[in-house]
Amino acid sequence: MTSPHPPVTAAEIADLLARLRTLRTPAQGGEAAAYATFLSAKADLLTRIADEHTNDQPCRYHTHARHVAAHARAAAAHAHTRAENAATTPKDTQ
Repeated sequence: MTSPHPPVTAAEIADLLARLRTLRTPAQGGEAAAYATFLSAKADLLTRIADEHTNDQPCRYHTHARHVAAHARAAAAHAHTRAENAATTPKDTQ
């Protein structure tokens, strides 16, 4: 099975890591929406990595990568929900 996406490049990984270096979590005073967007990008990248290694034998690396991607996607969904709630809740009531 071939991936429907282009292979992950070193530049894409470097870009994600550069974003991480400047990112602050909401608990650190960062924007919840920016954090959620980063987590979504991380999940997408990990999913693409897993897709690239679907046929790897015998290590089955893709299974672990897909598991990590699923956790990243769940974290992203949670962060998006928190960002949406923060956007609709006045700061003085949080």
